[in-house]
Amino acid sequence: MKKLKITGGIIWFLELIHRKDYLATKLDHLRTLKHGTVGREVAEMLDSKQYRLIPKFENHDLKHIVLEYEMTMKDEIKMQAYLIGNGNFTFPCLIFFSLAVFYPKIWKDLFKEYQNGKISKSIHFLTLDNCMELQLIDIKNEYGRKNNPF
Repeated sequence: MKKLKITGGIIWFLELIHRKDYLATKLDHLRTLKHGTVGREVAEMLDSKQYRLIPKFENHDLKHIVLEYEMTMKDEIKMQAYLIGNGNFTFPCLIFFSLAVFYPKIWKDLFKEYQNGKISKSIHFLTLDNCMELQLIDIKNEYGRKNNPF
């Protein structure tokens, strides 16, 4: 019997509420943008993992690209620590961060990520719709993680 991972369950639920293909057209559009743009890089990241845009998570995928966190559970938790430091106290952020209890090997890194989020420009209101055609390097320079002095 195949186990249902928590992230898979969340994705399943969101796709149940919204049509599964709700964002397929948007992802197709992102694939047509120029190389180096935020939108194209998001599409290429998703395609490389054989993922799709998930309703209500488009901006989350954007944050993975801008902040340079991998799409693994450990990096997901680190990114949530960063986002909490950056001022994001949303319910999904706190829920994903709470999964850190299962990954004690990364606990020492979480405070560093939190501190790094505190010193960085807020990424909370950055949206894929508003920056998809902009150059990723420019967005990373403005919103990306700073060299962590901690």
